[in-house]
Amino acid sequence: MLFNTYNFIFYFLFPTIIIYKFIPNNFKLWYLIIVSVIFYIQWDLIHFFILFTSITINYIFANIIYKVSSYKRVLLWFIIFLNIALLGYFKYSGLLHFSDENIVLPLAISFFTFQQIAYLYDVYREKIILESLHRYIFFVIFFPQLIAGPIVHYNEIMKQVDDKNLFHITIDKINAGVVLFSIGLFSKVVIADNLLKENYTSWSDIFSYSFMIYFDFSAYANMAIGLALMFGIILPVNFNSPYKARNLIEFWRRWHITLGGFLKEHIYIPLGGNRYGIGKQIFALMTTMIVGGIWHGAGLNFLLWGAGHGIGLVFPVIFKTIKLHKLFSIIITFLYVSLLWVLFFSNNLDEALEIYKFLFSFNSFNIEKIDALWLLLCAVIVWFMPNSMEIINTQKKDFGLKAWYAYISAFLFFVSLKFMADSPSVSFVYFNF
Repeated sequence: MLFNTYNFIFYFLFPTIIIYKFIPNNFKLWYLIIVSVIFYIQWDLIHFFILFTSITINYIFANIIYKVSSYKRVLLWFIIFLNIALLGYFKYSGLLHFSDENIVLPLAISFFTFQQIAYLYDVYREKIILESLHRYIFFVIFFPQLIAGPIVHYNEIMKQVDDKNLFHITIDKINAGVVLFSIGLFSKVVIADNLLKENYTSWSDIFSYSFMIYFDFSAYANMAIGLALMFGIILPVNFNSPYKARNLIEFWRRWHITLGGFLKEHIYIPLGGNRYGIGKQIFALMTTMIVGGIWHGAGLNFLLWGAGHGIGLVFPVIFKTIKLHKLFSIIITFLYVSLLWVLFFSNNLDEALEIYKFLFSFNSFNIEKIDALWLLLCAVIVWFMPNSMEIINTQKKDFGLKAWYAYISAFLFFVSLKFMADSPSVSFVYFNF
């Protein structure tokens, strides 16, 4: 059930919110667990059992790690290994020829695996108090953020659940949630889906993909935060105008922010970070981004995509004294990221190399008028308009909105419904991971 479908909006979301409003506070957490289970089961019942098994095993090991006084580290690494092994089996067994069968990747496995690893690590470091199973289940499967993030820490969510005001849903929160959801829906069905191409053989096609994945992921990020707000929960910001970044370091502070935070906390910092000289920092950066590339997909093209981002992160570390004009820095960063997207969307390395060859031929500079108009519109939105987090600052918990935002969001919502009626639903890019 995609967020950008009539079934989700009218037959799942609306009834869920209405019933939620009238359920006693003591049962609201259970209610959200039930609707989240229903949300996931309608994708695939078998995959739900994989999710449920993962939750059960991780919770059992979290209990053991929490209670024992010795072998905590051994237990932690063992259960992390089991999580990575499960993820690796589904993501990479076909590439490594471990199985002749076409294995279907369980929805959200990359995200719920990383989120549970973060939980285990927090238990190990005694940053959280172990609580009941149903609270842990809610933390993992809360449907707005289950499928593609943000990747959250336990305390980020459950401290809000413990707040006596959580279930007092204010009109301001609902309005803010609706505005964010409407912005996200418009970004997805009106902009991102209309930038999709069958083939990518020119510079305009590459820029179209850059803007497509930008609006596709920002759409999901906005819709996830908006949906959570409708139930009184504030999710962390996961997307913050990454194409305004002046270098790759800033880009990864703005793009998939919680994934970048996870990789930094669990790979970059344990490898030494920037504490032991530039040589080890370069090694830590490259290793972290290569792991990030492999996390996105099985294939040499994803490994090289991660390595390319690693090189982009290393460059400002080595040449930190070089200062470029802000505009020039933004353009260079956007071009670099756009070229790396070729490795990301290609089916394999050979296909990516063919596209790179074509980009440096004379025919690659051709552009249709309609494509030029779409690219111009995207450029104006990306670089000259405020993003959704600047309109609604969820981190300050200030949900007061000007009246005209409501009118604009209503317009965006109904335009989106028209586009949804005329075109088939397209999955979000990050649903594939």
